[in-house]
Amino acid sequence: MKFELLPFALSCLTAFIKAESWKFNVVSIKGPSYDIGLKYNNEVLKMEPSEFPLFTTTIESGSSNNYKYVLLDKDGNVVEEEENERTYTSETSSINEVYNRENKVVDIPPLPKVYDPLFKSGTNKYQEYDDSEIYTLYADCIESEYNDLKYGPFVNNEKTANCTVNFITRTETYQRNATLELIGYDSRKYKKLSWKFKLSKKIFGRKTLKFRAGANEPTLMRDKLSVELYKSVGVPTYSSAYSRVIINDDVYGLYNIVDTLGTNWLSSIIHGNEKAHTGTSYKTYAGASLEYLGETQKDYSIGSYKLDEIDEDDPEANGNNYYRLAHFAKTYANWIDQYQNDQSQAAVDALENFFNLESLLRQMVIESLTFAFDDFWANSGNYALYYNPEQSKYQIIPYDFDGTFHGSKSSKRFDKDYLENPENCINWADHARVNEDNYFVGALLNHDIIRNRYNVIMKDTIDRVFNVDSISPLIENIRNLIEVDVVWNFGLIDELDNEIPGYVNHYTHEDFIGNINYDRVKYNPSVNRNSADFGLKQWIKTRSEECQTYAVNAINGEYNNKTTTTSISTTAATATTTTTTTTTTTTTTTTTTTSKSNNTNTDTPTSTSSITTSTIKKYIPTSTVPSRCGPEYGACAREGQCCSKYNYCGTSDAHCGAGCQSEFGICNNNNTTTTTKKTTTTTTTTKKTTTTTTTKKTSTTSRKIPTSTVSSRCGPEYGACAREGQCCSKYNYCGTSDAHCGTGCQSEFGICNNNNTTTTTKKTTTTTTTKKTTTTTTKKTSTTSKKIPTSTVSSRCGPEYGACALEGQCCSKYNYCGTSDAHCGTGCQSEFGICNNKPTTTTTKKTTTTTKKTTTTKKTTTTTKKTTTTTKKTTTTTKKTTTTKKTSTTSKKIPTSTVSSRCGPEYGACAREGQCCSKYNYCGTSDAHCGTGCQPAYGLCN
Repeated sequence: MKFELLPFALSCLTAFIKAESWKFNVVSIKGPSYDIGLKYNNEVLKMEPSEFPLFTTTIESGSSNNYKYVLLDKDGNVVEEEENERTYTSETSSINEVYNRENKVVDIPPLPKVYDPLFKSGTNKYQEYDDSEIYTLYADCIESEYNDLKYGPFVNNEKTANCTVNFITRTETYQRNATLELIGYDSRKYKKLSWKFKLSKKIFGRKTLKFRAGANEPTLMRDKLSVELYKSVGVPTYSSAYSRVIINDDVYGLYNIVDTLGTNWLSSIIHGNEKAHTGTSYKTYAGASLEYLGETQKDYSIGSYKLDEIDEDDPEANGNNYYRLAHFAKTYANWIDQYQNDQSQAAVDALENFFNLESLLRQMVIESLTFAFDDFWANSGNYALYYNPEQSKYQIIPYDFDGTFHGSKSSKRFDKDYLENPENCINWADHARVNEDNYFVGALLNHDIIRNRYNVIMKDTIDRVFNVDSISPLIENIRNLIEVDVVWNFGLIDELDNEIPGYVNHYTHEDFIGNINYDRVKYNPSVNRNSADFGLKQWIKTRSEECQTYAVNAINGEYNNKTTTTSISTTAATATTTTTTTTTTTTTTTTTTTSKSNNTNTDTPTSTSSITTSTIKKYIPTSTVPSRCGPEYGACAREGQCCSKYNYCGTSDAHCGAGCQSEFGICNNNNTTTTTKKTTTTTTTTKKTTTTTTTKKTSTTSRKIPTSTVSSRCGPEYGACAREGQCCSKYNYCGTSDAHCGTGCQSEFGICNNNNTTTTTKKTTTTTTTKKTTTTTTKKTSTTSKKIPTSTVSSRCGPEYGACALEGQCCSKYNYCGTSDAHCGTGCQSEFGICNNKPTTTTTKKTTTTTKKTTTTKKTTTTTKKTTTTTKKTTTTTKKTTTTKKTSTTSKKIPTSTVSSRCGPEYGACAREGQCCSKYNYCGTSDAHCGTGCQPAYGLCN
């Protein structure tokens, strides 16, 4: 359809008494080969490109307040028009609207605060990005220089391109000269590249704008969520928001815009004063172990460190740009030498004299919870080492968090059972670094005070912020802000210049919604280069539960009791001295309370003498890695310690009990001499019926205990293990290892290792032959009762919101209201709306039934680790006749949309007759609406 171009002076509009001048500003999200027009009173006026992609015009108002923007080719022909009609308000002239986007500002509330910030954070001129809006950047670059970058991202590693940049916010427009650079390493492998612009003049107090593509990420939220988590625990890192990026004719899509950790950032965020004296900082890449290698740059130029900011006035450096890196590494090495075996507060104080320990421990907790496999702890990279001259201390600052909330990605760097062993929350990265380096972190966690502080931070963080209830509101608000742009972004990848090399991912709207919730994105090499093994909320729930168990047990002394070579244990005023030699004798006195049947309580002082022996041989080397032992490390360095099955040194039952490796330390022997004096005698009469079976694993699970519906979880909160043959560990995880089936195993929720058991086996065989004739009519039914409140949030439902507000809608498993199969089918929540229920009206005729039952009871004696039960199957033959009626996909049950130009599951059918509902939930009559992806349930389709 072609419109006549509206003359510049709309003198023909006389149907009003008092004309007003109306100004319009709109940002194009298309390339520079298109213009934008204003459609008013069914006529089109071409708008002027003031600073592309911003277009403006002014008209005299008429009788209508409604208008649209349209896309024009260079000849002035209408190529496309907006799907939603706009209404002019007093605000319109003062804002920059965006083509085909609603005018909305979404408040992104901060996460609950765990700790106060460690630094001043921010100045009047340098504030965090406004994450309640989406910015737009257009760069007009010298074509040849830009082509060198995009066509050769690895070949032209150090090249730049000269550009003019227009950066547009909701209310402001900034134009700057800039140089364009590629950033990242892995990000260069993708067609959608990541960029950095160095500006001639500051924008928001910044001389650099950094855009992260997130090309391998189906939610574009992982980096943003990590930033917000660091803010929550008071750790300084960059701020983050969203921006559209267009360079020359290439429309790249939606990006995370983040800070670079340069001088402006350091002075404002760390020092709280834009004129502050800042120190030297170094960027790091995988393998930056912080070991002392020498005094000069040549000692550290191995691809792991890069000088980022230099303090030219550093009085100690004497012109050596790598002095601060060498000085820190050497000082830390000296601290290890002096305090490696010192568990006193003085050792920690000595470390904190030159290093910000608290900031790093908080950072490490977030890295563990988010499984940041590409950052400091797991990969010794993506962090800055900064010397703070105001405090005369060094600190570590994290950055780049796209490798979070993914889990291990099946990498051999991490243990396979990392979600089944709570201790993984502190040892998760032990083998992850280059050459399995554990130098820096191992020395830290060797100190009980430091380790205990980590445990407390872990518990506080999970209690206050790292849980689904606390993070879900943030996820939902970000979704509301970026959802339309994310879908637009996914569709651009095949429109991007085909000559740009690199991987592509064809993620979908369904991938986005599913992966911010509990669904994984499966690996499909024909469509996507990258999968996502965990939905965001799924990961948060799984990891928080695991690490909550770890933190509680660690604080209670389950994993690592504080130990000394000589200690005094006092119970009942009895002093005991422990002396450690090759054979160690430990004498302890304890008081135990035993509860008997017949309502008799007995308080029994018990004196126990136990012998702990070590089989350490002189030819086994002593471990040089703090707190580590075993075949890869050697014997525990400190006398009197046990080497656990996980290769950690300590003195707790977890170290010295089941699985303890006696060749690398001492262990608890089974040979114990116990002398017990009882002061109260209790008589108990017991009847015994014994069948002798030699079996190691037995189960006392009864039918009354429900089966767990949560993968790999069991125990009082979950129920019995879902898979047969699994044990329920003391930490409420299912599995078959000694850690699951040994000490602390909960036999009521699975099998356990027992030496003496009584087993009675019954086999029942039932054979049934049944013929049925069944007629089934399918209806949508609702089990919503009046007791469930109606949701007050548009299109939302479920436990957090209530029942769908519009009649005839279903509540999907993701808590959205609608009428599509995605809403009414699998996972539909019938208590909050209607659902598809097939067996509603059933007529059944039984013609022949033959049933035989045979029951055999046997006593068996077996000598095995596992008991196998063979049961004959029940065979049922059923013949069904099903009649199903097809009805129109558009029925009276689907409500009419009350939102202008919108349709689909969240809105309803198009309000205007003759319109189609596009795959993006907009009403219209173009091929884009009525063709591929058109939703016939909500309007017409071709």
